[in-house]
Amino acid sequence: MRIEGSAYVVDISRSQALKKNEAAAPQQVQGARPAARVLSFDRVELSPQVREMQKLKGEMESLPEVRLDRVALAKQQVQNGGYRVEPTLLAQKMMDAYKTR
Repeated sequence: MRIEGSAYVVDISRSQALKKNEAAAPQQVQGARPAARVLSFDRVELSPQVREMQKLKGEMESLPEVRLDRVALAKQQVQNGGYRVEPTLLAQKMMDAYKTR
């Protein structure tokens, strides 16, 4: 398999073939130096934007899913009669939410 990118090219098939040959033929001529081993490794480098997104994701996960202050305010408004829903606005928001699915 060959993976090509803008910065480098990785040829995995060659290193896999070398590993197979090394395992299949461990013969050495007496007095000869052992063959050099091919060391391969992969490296991943994240962009600053990805690091920032990971940081923000961690911060989001630490926040509560329900904002209790907003829930308490809504409950208070409902009990006092101060919470009114505009039916046409509610219907429009429901239709907009349905369109995005």
